[in-house]
Amino acid sequence: MDSVLQLVNQYRNEFQYGYGSLRKNVASICQGLANKNRPHQNLSRLQQELLKQRDEMLATIKDTQSVLPELDTTKLMGAFSWMGIMLLGLSIGAIVGGILLQPVLELFISGVDAALIAYLILPAAAFYCLQLPIDANEQNDLLRRHALFLFAVFEGLLTGYIFANRGLIGVPPLAALTPMAIGLFPHIGQSTIGKDRMKLICMAIGGGMMLHLCMGTIVDLSLPYFLLAGLYALIGFAVLQLYVNSAGKDLALTHMYQLSFVCAVIFSQALVYAVFGLDEKELAEASRSSSFFL
Repeated sequence: MDSVLQLVNQYRNEFQYGYGSLRKNVASICQGLANKNRPHQNLSRLQQELLKQRDEMLATIKDTQSVLPELDTTKLMGAFSWMGIMLLGLSIGAIVGGILLQPVLELFISGVDAALIAYLILPAAAFYCLQLPIDANEQNDLLRRHALFLFAVFEGLLTGYIFANRGLIGVPPLAALTPMAIGLFPHIGQSTIGKDRMKLICMAIGGGMMLHLCMGTIVDLSLPYFLLAGLYALIGFAVLQLYVNSAGKDLALTHMYQLSFVCAVIFSQALVYAVFGLDEKELAEASRSSSFFL
């Protein structure tokens, strides 16, 4: 009988020890899972913050009725004129990369690699560099603006090379006209604009569209021309609204808007060329068809 009781006590102690060990292991596993879930919680908070910023940005862009804040049209002209200069560099780079340097670039880089650099690596690198803190002074402004200009020229080389064998029916619009109009027309008509946001938008964006239409009647109006001009106007509208909201006081934000304008133009051109772009044979056939109907 004593041996039976001893065995029962032994088993009971073993079960109690095993149960205690199990509880400790479960608690340890739960703690480990909780620690692993913290990055997911941080990611969730980051996602919520990004969504909040996106909603605020969209609300700013959509706001066309509120009173204009104090706006220095001279700074506005300077910021958007530099965007126009960057886009001129983009266009010149595209001509050089698509015509003059295409045989040379083919020896060193493929079209896929060029697309990866142009549409992912370079914009991401430029965005990262603009996030680095700098002192807001004229020297740093000059340095960053010229760095952005070189970025636009290099993007032009790559995108010109990528679409060297594809073209659009007719001549594409000059992207630089839109930011040039946004910078110039409000400065000329600042007394007419006053605090009216809609007058600013109509004068800047409408003026840019008028320039594109006038240029189109001289060269050639086509569906890709209208689409690109419309996309440039939408980009200009969004960047203008964001710039006006910050009143152009933050130098780093101004540089970010300049980068955003150029990147948006690059992606818009890629979209239109991918959808409407034709190779040399297709372009020749389209030209013959149009001349036949004319």
